[in-house]
Amino acid sequence: MSPKTDLKNIKSLENSNGWKTLRRVMEAEIVTAAMQIADNPNMEINEINFRRGAIWAANRMLEMPLRLTTKLEAEIALDKDDSV
Repeated sequence: MSPKTDLKNIKSLENSNGWKTLRRVMEAEIVTAAMQIADNPNMEINEINFRRGAIWAANRMLEMPLRLTTKLEAEIALDKDDSV
């Protein structure tokens, strides 16, 4: 696929109801994981680190459309013919 097609697909995904639902659920899961860390003072360090990693991964997933949009826009700009 071309970067323009990919960008169009990412924009479509971002504006879809499915993405909005996924975002809402993931944000709730992030808060739940953070609260589980906060509410359990006896949690083992490995469990804390696991939950921190899960929170980090969930945040990265939620940022994915923005990061891909930025990358694709840069690719499109670099591919433009500069001879004009």
